[in-house]
Amino acid sequence: MAKGLDCGTSYYITATENSIKKQRNVFLTVDGDANQVKRMLKRQRIPFVEKAGKVHIVGQHAFNYAQIFATTELKRPMSQGLLNPKEKDALPVLNAIIGELVGKAKKGETCVYCVPAKPIDQVREVSYHEDVLKQIIETYGYDVKVIEESVALAYEGLVDNDLTGIAISMGAGMCNICVMYQGMSALSFSVARGGDWIDANVASDCGVTKAKVISIKESSSNLDLTKSAINDIYNEGSDEYNIINAIRSYYGALVNYLLTNLKHQFENAESVPNFPDSIPVVFGGGTSLVKGFMDVVNEQFNQDEFPIPVKEFVLVEDAHTAVARGCLSEAQLIEEENEGETDKE
Repeated sequence: MAKGLDCGTSYYITATENSIKKQRNVFLTVDGDANQVKRMLKRQRIPFVEKAGKVHIVGQHAFNYAQIFATTELKRPMSQGLLNPKEKDALPVLNAIIGELVGKAKKGETCVYCVPAKPIDQVREVSYHEDVLKQIIETYGYDVKVIEESVALAYEGLVDNDLTGIAISMGAGMCNICVMYQGMSALSFSVARGGDWIDANVASDCGVTKAKVISIKESSSNLDLTKSAINDIYNEGSDEYNIINAIRSYYGALVNYLLTNLKHQFENAESVPNFPDSIPVVFGGGTSLVKGFMDVVNEQFNQDEFPIPVKEFVLVEDAHTAVARGCLSEAQLIEEENEGETDKE
């Protein structure tokens, strides 16, 4: 059975024909006697990794534990869309997360995973990150292929427009952009800003923790970035009002940063399709999930300053899992091709 794997800074998500599975891409180290800690975790069936005498809780359980014990430091195996060089235990943690999501492969099963496009605003390369993930997935027996994150989103979000348009994946560590014409990627890049960048700036400006900002973004049923909703729902001058306003402000700054860089890439690219008609721009990824996001996008967009005519802005259905589903569609095509080759033999 084909699998698609979205390897995000905040979440890893797998898609198959029949199911979607998610796991937070986080871990924390539990202090105390390692053997006693392991027994406790086994009793509660909590996944963990042991490395060099340290015990790490992995995934959603780590996140839940950190919410209860506020002094516990939550760590991430990835930072700004790539492997986190500051976390020495990142690789065994990623191995555990990926193994839990994909499981052991049956003969001939394909897994397509995604990586960021080359970032234009930081010096780090993607190649090592790509190779490490490939090696981990291969240990579970899969035939492994890789595609860029924004290309995967395009495969899912531009199906109804002959795979023509712009796909923007809004992640936690990065945002990825792809310009596609009839299924061919004509331009792709990433920027090292995303939901984490919003959280860090809001926390700094409002004098609260990043955990507080994330909690409001993920847990508040009232969170709405439209201006009218902010004024109607929250008491002006309250801490929550100030935090929501700051979140909205930095969402606007992030979208503006994306559109400005997309314009510059268009202007400086050696070859970009001459689109005969206006095209859609589709958004996906966890950072696009907040209510009112598309209002912010429309406020920041200025057609007069954009190099091509835009037909509409669209938030893809089930935006958080769209990249994984795009990876899955590629994996399914590869398996169909492999089966066709086998039949010829």
